Amino acid sequence: MPSATTAADTAWGAEPLTPFGALLTAPSPGLPFTAPPVEDVRALVRAEHLVVLRGFTPPADGAALEAYGRSWGEVLEWSFGTVFDVLAHEEPEDHAFDTGFMPMHWDGMYARHVPEFQVFHCLTAPDTTEGGRTLFTDTTKVLADTDPATVRRWRSVVLHYRNPKISHYGGLVISPLVEPHPVTGAPTLRFLEPVPEGVEILNPPDVTVADHSPEEARAVVAEVRGALYDPRHLYAHSWEPGDILITDNYTLLHTREPYRRGLPRHLQRVHVLGTPPHLSHLNA
Repeated sequence: MPSATTAADTAWGAEPLTPFGALLTAPSPGLPFTAPPVEDVRALVRAEHLVVLRGFTPPADGAALEAYGRSWGEVLEWSFGTVFDVLAHEEPEDHAFDTGFMPMHWDGMYARHVPEFQVFHCLTAPDTTEGGRTLFTDTTKVLADTDPATVRRWRSVVLHYRNPKISHYGGLVISPLVEPHPVTGAPTLRFLEPVPEGVEILNPPDVTVADHSPEEARAVVAEVRGALYDPRHLYAHSWEPGDILITDNYTLLHTREPYRRGLPRHLQRVHVLGTPPHLSHLNA
């Protein structure tokens, strides 16, 4: 079903991305990334789940990105502050700071509140042929394209996720697989992907499907993983320096495409809470 037209569609010439999302390109040089009104971009993000601002003058630094996030609402405070540098470390302690496989997940699952919006700014990025894209999956599309019997079965699935708190996140999360969107009520998927057999990462999550045998759990994970990476549901963003990308974190799951260590890839990210803030399923 087509999305409702917003002011941002008409004033800024929003172009559809495939298979979801919208691109707003600066209509003239020198316009700041703050030029499109927040209320219009917010409406577009809620309609399309992901919006890219491209060709605008980007934020001068992390403080400017944080200020922009605060113009959207309350910004989530982490142990490191509000602006997260998405950047590979020379000696990473967690896969978030590495360049290899990263499980599909939603942000804020290990925080007290799950942010409604992710706001990214790309400072540097590898060439599009060298990996490093961010992959986003629209879980409402997944559920719409999945047969009703499977969706009914998924609605009864509860997963336990545990990560040691080595960096800025960790704990125990007990979450249903299918949850209503806090704003729209539409069914969405909340899923932290187990690490595939034969793959090694730093600080891997422990993922358990409650009340299922090992065979049943593997079948559920395979079904969900296959649907999440289906091209009908997955948008792969090739970063360009200066890109501002804003997502509906309540609807999407995301991951990083592996890339070669040493390549330039530096993003900054701010989380914006919903109104009211949405409690997570963090247990400990």
